Amino acid sequence: MTYEPLCEGEIVRSKAGRDRGRAFVVWKLVDAEYVLLVDGTLRTLERPKKKKRKHLLKASETRMELKDRLENADFRKFLSAEGFQNDRKE
Repeated sequence: MTYEPLCEGEIVRSKAGRDRGRAFVVWKLVDAEYVLLVDGTLRTLERPKKKKRKHLLKASETRMELKDRLENADFRKFLSAEGFQNDRKE
């Protein structure tokens, strides 16, 4: 099965699951089917979300530069600056 090509640092939205509609940054590409996602709030660098690519939709062409020393606040600021607001209670 072919999936929409994703790169590390891209903004995606969840299409399925209890996190549906939530914006994330692609942290790592695990394999051909899975990626690890971070949003800095519920899904932190210490607890990234493993999700299938077929349940994701690319939300923006903008990419975050993934540097060595990133913190959860960097992901929150990036998503907020790009206009994606995730409610902490979701």
